[in-house]
Amino acid sequence: MLDKGDKPDRAQKRDMLKQSLLNMIQQNGEGGRLPSERELSERLGVARETLRRSLRELEKDGLLQRKQGAGTFVSGQALVKQFQLISFSEDMRERGLTPSSEVLSTRVVRAGAKLAHKLRIIPGAYAIELRRLRFANDEPMALETVFLVQEALPDFDASQLATHSLYELIERRYNLHIKSATQQIHATVLSEDEADLLDVAPFSPALLVERQVTASNGRIFEYGKSLYRADRYRFEVDMLRPVVQDSARDEA
Repeated sequence: MLDKGDKPDRAQKRDMLKQSLLNMIQQNGEGGRLPSERELSERLGVARETLRRSLRELEKDGLLQRKQGAGTFVSGQALVKQFQLISFSEDMRERGLTPSSEVLSTRVVRAGAKLAHKLRIIPGAYAIELRRLRFANDEPMALETVFLVQEALPDFDASQLATHSLYELIERRYNLHIKSATQQIHATVLSEDEADLLDVAPFSPALLVERQVTASNGRIFEYGKSLYRADRYRFEVDMLRPVVQDSARDEA
């Protein structure tokens, strides 16, 4: 606490401003709209540019979402996803959220050279292309495009995926058990169409996750690309340092 006559320095002023904004975020709750920059500047007694810097920091931390022409809104907390082989639906249910999906399109395609390589099938073989918008508590979280080996899934019915997990459906109907997956994560930005589906601003940051899934018979049956909202999703990786032998440590 400052003594009478003491003036807070610049760092203290920034901390006080950030705390005032955090209190406001907590009071408004998820989805709440903050007052305009002009009103906030007057209410908190700070310059507009100083306020903007703090708002940008809070937006970068995932606490605020600024929508052009609409204002500044309180974001939901980012969901942390650990690396484990479970479906989106299973993941959301474990968090106490209600998963759902909107099937955007489904079709059978002939695999080109690149897709055939990903699925380990002959170029020209048939694959099922499935595009879905994934929700948690009715909020769009991810845009997913999945390719499935058609030969492994005869008479596949995509209509059931609005309410069922893909992996649960495959294991129950085809007795095809998922064994492992290889994933790559890239930073990217959303196109205008992708951003519109995910209800964020065009060219917002996103996480692109590419995944190849292998069944217990050793065959790859799925290749997928998922775009996750960067403001609502982050990945967490647990790592262990390898045990270093004494001889190697001495050489180092």
